[in-house]
Amino acid sequence: MPVYKFQSCVNVGQHCESMYQELILMSHLDVMLSMDSANMHLASLTATPVVSVWGATHPLAGFFGFNQPRENAIQVDLDCRPCSIFGNKPCKRGDYACLNNIPPERIVERITSIINN
Repeated sequence: MPVYKFQSCVNVGQHCESMYQELILMSHLDVMLSMDSANMHLASLTATPVVSVWGATHPLAGFFGFNQPRENAIQVDLDCRPCSIFGNKPCKRGDYACLNNIPPERIVERITSIINN
């Protein structure tokens, strides 16, 4: 078993033998934190609340999680967004303000509000 920098983190892929098992695990979560990714969509399919973090991409581009409330999309408004529909282009500004300007406390507050409801 590899040694990780953060001992409290678990790589679920090492413990689940199939996508089905990962979906079962996701369905038992109170909330899932994800970027705009396949895991956001998979958790959405299990009706798990997802707090999604959006940088270069944008939920209005058509890739928002199924049945997720808009307030769960954490993002900052910038004139340059979306600069990449698929998130695969470098930052034109060079500072990744779309991610760096999101206070971590905002993400924690949203997760906390979901857990407490």
